[in-house]
Amino acid sequence: MFRKQNRSDHDFSEEIQAHLQIEADRLVQEGMERQEAMAAARRAFGNETRSRERFYESSRWMWLDHLTRDLQYALRQVRRSPVSAATIILSLALGIGANTAIFSLADQALLRVLPVEKPEELVLLEWDGSFVGDWNGNGNMLSHPLFRELRDENDVFTDMFARHPEDVHLSTGEQSAPVRADIVSGSYFSTLGVQPALGRLLSDADDLQPGAHSVVVLSYDFWQTRFGADPEIVGTRVFVNDFPMTVVGVAQQGFDGVDWSDVPALWIPTMMQRQATAGWEALSNRRVAWLHVFGRLKPGISREQAEARLGPWFKAYLRADTKREGWPTLTDQQMKEYLASNLDVRPAAHGRAKLRGQLEQPMLILLAATGLVLLLACLNVANLSLARTLARRRATALRAALGASRWRIVTEHLIESAVLAAAGGVLGALLAPFISGAVLSFLPEQGAALSAALDVRVLLFALAVTVLTTLLFGVAPALYAASVRPVNALKEQSSAVTGGLGVRKTLIVGQFALALILLIGAGLFARTLGTLRAQGAGFPTTNLLMFRVAPKHDGYDGAETRPLLRRLLAEIEALPDVGRVGAAVLNIVTRGAWSEVVTVESKERIVTDDVPMNGVSADFFDALGVPVTRGRPFNDEHDALDDSDTDYAMRSAIVNEEFVRRYIPDGNPIGARLGIGDRPDTVTDIEIVGVVGTYRNRSLREPEGEVFVPMWERPAGGGTFYVRSRSSSAAAARAIRAAVNRIDPTLTILSLRTIDDQLDRMLVNERLLATLAGAFALVATFLAMIGLYGVLSFAAARRTKEIGIRLALGAPRWSAGGMIVREAAMLAVLGLAIAIPASWALGRLIENQLFGVRPMDATTMAGAAAVLALVCLGASIVPARKAVSVSPLETLRSE
Repeated sequence: MFRKQNRSDHDFSEEIQAHLQIEADRLVQEGMERQEAMAAARRAFGNETRSRERFYESSRWMWLDHLTRDLQYALRQVRRSPVSAATIILSLALGIGANTAIFSLADQALLRVLPVEKPEELVLLEWDGSFVGDWNGNGNMLSHPLFRELRDENDVFTDMFARHPEDVHLSTGEQSAPVRADIVSGSYFSTLGVQPALGRLLSDADDLQPGAHSVVVLSYDFWQTRFGADPEIVGTRVFVNDFPMTVVGVAQQGFDGVDWSDVPALWIPTMMQRQATAGWEALSNRRVAWLHVFGRLKPGISREQAEARLGPWFKAYLRADTKREGWPTLTDQQMKEYLASNLDVRPAAHGRAKLRGQLEQPMLILLAATGLVLLLACLNVANLSLARTLARRRATALRAALGASRWRIVTEHLIESAVLAAAGGVLGALLAPFISGAVLSFLPEQGAALSAALDVRVLLFALAVTVLTTLLFGVAPALYAASVRPVNALKEQSSAVTGGLGVRKTLIVGQFALALILLIGAGLFARTLGTLRAQGAGFPTTNLLMFRVAPKHDGYDGAETRPLLRRLLAEIEALPDVGRVGAAVLNIVTRGAWSEVVTVESKERIVTDDVPMNGVSADFFDALGVPVTRGRPFNDEHDALDDSDTDYAMRSAIVNEEFVRRYIPDGNPIGARLGIGDRPDTVTDIEIVGVVGTYRNRSLREPEGEVFVPMWERPAGGGTFYVRSRSSSAAAARAIRAAVNRIDPTLTILSLRTIDDQLDRMLVNERLLATLAGAFALVATFLAMIGLYGVLSFAAARRTKEIGIRLALGAPRWSAGGMIVREAAMLAVLGLAIAIPASWALGRLIENQLFGVRPMDATTMAGAAAVLALVCLGASIVPARKAVSVSPLETLRSE
């Protein structure tokens, strides 16, 4: 291409020479001398150089030549000022890297659709209203009989499927461990359009008879990690909760189920529900809602149309349900509420992620914070770029005086900005996975499905951010360079220079305002975290450990579980370094809980609030350090069934002070009776025997009324033990493992950790926001300090003559430094004036993420202002010292 272009230039030059020769020959024939004739021909032709330039400019490849020249010019400028260029690149890398990292996680958690066929057609069906029965899981689920009837009788879906997540114990003979499984209908894979990577997937043929389809499908990643990508895996026998099942296939790579926060290792047919859940029966029970039900809309049917057409069918189902055998007795109001229930049809292109709601606002807040960091970085880089432009103003003016157009000057500066932004973008993309990895370290275990790796979507986002930063920080310096008047710029002093300083000061005010907003936000989140940590759960956590066992997943049946748990309690309590040991059916200090509607006989009213419950051992409260304030604790002799008794029934209860405050405020709780349920025939046969102090369980922000029953009165597949040790947590953990192994080496220990670790898991959002907002605020403050230092240094250099004259006239030297410090303080005050109202407005948006602190918290704002003052002082020291050291004699001599 370039050879062809050079050849064309040569041909055009030869054509000019030929034209001149012809004209000269004609003039010679008319009587002119040869030399005079050639000169006359050249005069008649005009400027040969300009003709060649016009020919060159008419080439369609001229833009490429200009681009090449501009790139070479930009690289020369970068080499001439490497420190300034490195500062710009690093500033952009921090802003772009932070934005790319947070967007990568937000994209996975909030935006990305399922990797299945036509995900936009998927919907999730949820029960909206009053359900008569028990929920078994998270969300407004449906029963299995309702799912089967819906699938058979609807006319809006091409197909439907159901799933239920469950922890199971998987044994392959050599290895044994708890894993996550999805219990799914036979239509699961076909409805989603998922293909097998190996073998076959589950189908309707695996969904016919309870207990008769002992097959499993492995996820691709689990097949790779657990089975080493064994190509002969199909046909292998595995044991799920000690029940033999056969691997029939492996799902396609990249498919991890329909909930990114709850990734299954394997899929089990719904017909094997009893084996997978180790006991409870739900396939034929309409009173147990345990399935998340999805449908794929038929072509041409919208979600709203599907909901409208399913409405009459669902109302008929509700009416028919009230006439079925075994329908419980309800009050008129309860019947009315049940019949008013609806079947919601919700979009499910993203699947169903139980953590999406928990992480949505923190992710959006972090995206906003990184956006502010990027904007501040752009202001900082614009400041530095403007300084580079001012330093080259005479060279730019000379180019303009020699004929360079304003467009050429703007283009050169934009290309230079693009080169710096591209370098910052590449470095930012390299930093992004490390930032993402740091963020993922704060997320709960369910967030393990999120990846710190960058994909095409995220790289395109990084590219878009890089282009945006080029425009944000490159346009102003480029336009300023093009506006410089050659006559003024070529002089020693110029008002244009002063104007450039004014623009830079304006940028500094903007940086200060953004840095202050981030500092105030970080302070609010830090105070929230500190308040919640100081408050704690309501009991001492020093040397308190917890661990869980699930004997049902290790082959124990219901009759064997209670004696095993009792033996564990006795064995661990006998350890020399252990003080007290308690046990509970469910983990405490966690967002999940067993809850019931409770009738309180003493007040003759029905309590319809969500009342958390737990089954606990006699020493549970003693181990936690929660005091019994009234009545007595549980006593195994009076409150527990013996191990041979299979007639499980709750007969006694302990409530906390918050329960008494809410539901028995005027009476004596001891001796009051409770009943589980709110129907007219509810029997209140549970006696309150004690009251304990309130500790925070499902939320550290709000206390809840809670009911405790003896754990031996409730069947359970496992228990969580709470151990108060006299030694270090590490030593106690080793002793606990040894004690469990002595009883049964095959018994799996789950979640062995300190209560402090569990509290940190409860505070995942608060820790995430406080830590990352603090990190972003520090980056922003550092960038603002760099920008202020540059402006003050430039201002001090421009005022050298003024300072010299002042000193020569007798002004004290400290006044020269005071000028610089006052200038920094003025910029800081202007930034503060902008940041305070902006922080108040933004604080209202994050108010529900705060605890124990108001958005306009004076202490937090004072702390942020103090940090800003330190930044001003730090950035002013060197320029102020230079101003103080100015020699009046040398300054005046140089003038």
